[in-house]
Amino acid sequence: MYPIMRVALIGLASVLLTSADSKAADLPKMTQKVLGELKLDPSLMNGLDDELKVPQAWLDAAAREGEVIIMGTWPEKQFRVMTQPFVERYPSIKLNYQRNAGTGRGMAVVMALSAGRVIADVLTSIADAYIQFQEMKAFADLRDLPGIKNIPSDYASSDGTWVSHKLSYRCMSYNTEKLSKADMPARWDDLLTNPKWRNGGLALTNQPNSWLLGLWETNGEQWGRDFTRRLFEELKPEQRKESMTAATALTVSGELFATIPSPEWQVQGFVDKKAPINYHCPEPVPITLSQIVLLEKSPRKNAGKVFLNWMLSREGQMMQYYDSYVVPVHKDLQIPPFVSEFVNVAGKQKNVRDESLLGSDMQKKMLEVWNKYWAATGRNR
Repeated sequence: MYPIMRVALIGLASVLLTSADSKAADLPKMTQKVLGELKLDPSLMNGLDDELKVPQAWLDAAAREGEVIIMGTWPEKQFRVMTQPFVERYPSIKLNYQRNAGTGRGMAVVMALSAGRVIADVLTSIADAYIQFQEMKAFADLRDLPGIKNIPSDYASSDGTWVSHKLSYRCMSYNTEKLSKADMPARWDDLLTNPKWRNGGLALTNQPNSWLLGLWETNGEQWGRDFTRRLFEELKPEQRKESMTAATALTVSGELFATIPSPEWQVQGFVDKKAPINYHCPEPVPITLSQIVLLEKSPRKNAGKVFLNWMLSREGQMMQYYDSYVVPVHKDLQIPPFVSEFVNVAGKQKNVRDESLLGSDMQKKMLEVWNKYWAATGRNR
């Protein structure tokens, strides 16, 4: 290589490295720390500046508002860790966070609105009161958030009244000492044809809304009725009163061969410890979304929008994963480690449950059939 050319290339490489280091150094200290701990290339944050470009008018108004009141499900400590980069980026916006039970986030806020009071600005996981909020036209339109383009269209409502900030798979876990990958159903209908799933080979917990409701909606009521009937009458599953997380732990112990539904994050924890458990998603893959909303009557709407936009950014999504191992909704983060390889949903048909199904006629019909069998079979434990 010619000496001049070599010097030029070395100089160019030096400039590029300096530029990359400069960009990494510009990130909040906590963001840099998390990238390092997760062993992620800083280039994962490329495009973040554009994602965080909100109108200056929002920032000016948010500074005057001074805070945003958030009600959610994150433990206090997790929320503080997760939002450290936001606090560094937006020091003029105080995050007034309150962890509340479902009724505190839902009906208590509805009742306050009915009385003309706004006790929160941003809410998460409001399924118990979604219909009431909707009837009151209580939600602000979020379609002007720059971050809305970061997530798939079916991860947000078509009218902009809610977006999702994380997703959960609601598939099945199985004990690898009792069952093999070859036993796993390719599609949900295949559960009904393999004799290994009969007479207690499968355990169910009483959470059909998290996996079966979306399948009823997608495949139709007749399919739903037939599938649910055959699920109970032909498979005779063991019906467990525990939560899905407790039932998943029983699958590890071998007391249960397989359980539906199971949270992927919990199975990941067991897999990391070399426990005899694995995860499988028949098609279509059930996905539940966690909503986050902004109230239309919020007096701190600009601060709320700045926070929501950050939550949808790759930085906010990475911090949420770091904090609680939940799967991001950001399009560019649908990769390992954010989506564990053992979940194995790449290329599979997805079934995203629309939150509007909660409280719908379809849900009432599904629960009528499910509850009839759940109460009548006598296999509850």
